[in-house]
Amino acid sequence: MSASAAATVVTAAQKAQNFASQTVETARTEVLKEPLGFIKILQLFLALLAFATAASGGSELAFNIRCSNTSVNVLYIGKYNYPYDLKNAPLNPKQKECSDLKADRTTISTDSKNIVSSAQFFVFTGVTAFLYSIAFLIIYIFFRHKYNNIVYFPLIDFVSTCIFSIFWFAGSIAWSKAVSDLQHYTKLEFIIESMSFCNKININCYGNKNPTYTNLIVSCILGFGNLILWIGDVWFVIKETSWYKLRNQMSQESNVTSNNPISTSDINISAHYNPNDKI
Repeated sequence: MSASAAATVVTAAQKAQNFASQTVETARTEVLKEPLGFIKILQLFLALLAFATAASGGSELAFNIRCSNTSVNVLYIGKYNYPYDLKNAPLNPKQKECSDLKADRTTISTDSKNIVSSAQFFVFTGVTAFLYSIAFLIIYIFFRHKYNNIVYFPLIDFVSTCIFSIFWFAGSIAWSKAVSDLQHYTKLEFIIESMSFCNKININCYGNKNPTYTNLIVSCILGFGNLILWIGDVWFVIKETSWYKLRNQMSQESNVTSNNPISTSDINISAHYNPNDKI
């Protein structure tokens, strides 16, 4: 490495060190005790929990078929995972099927409706809200002076908070409906009734293992929790915008003027007549 290149590296390292030290010195952790920062922490954790539980809601189901004229039971196992595309979720026998019977499909369902798109949108909203909360927490703590002095920071924060409120509203409703549909299509009673060979005479189909929906239900609750947090945060963010502060200042000045009106006694008007004055 040449001397000039080494000097350039040393200079860049010194600048980075100075920037880091200045950033640490200007850090304001007390903002985390204010509503603006405290709510952002709650948004971060709730968004993380929401998309984590929604993406880990996979489960397994199973049912048995008793072969006709025999005592052989065939176990069928179905598994589904995020993004919950039931049309491609496998449903296969664990052992060899009965000689006189064959399943009419190898997937849990032939219809997934809008489950996949709703799941993906909900997880997308959760991930982006999580990353956004981290980014603005860093701005609140280390660059609070720039947040207060640069007009665009509070405005971007306000607009983004409104957008995420809309996303959480639409995503939570769509995801709740998708979870309801998922429960319907993965219910053992529905699957057994939809299998044509289970409706044949002398064929006994019965449930063996029901799927679990705990994570999915919790994710729906967390989705609406995020919605409440983001809508509530709109008020605290809008108070940081310059046009709200200007309007508040003008309102205060107007109140001061109305509370202290100018009376005629405060006005001293004196008139002096001089006959020598010419009009």
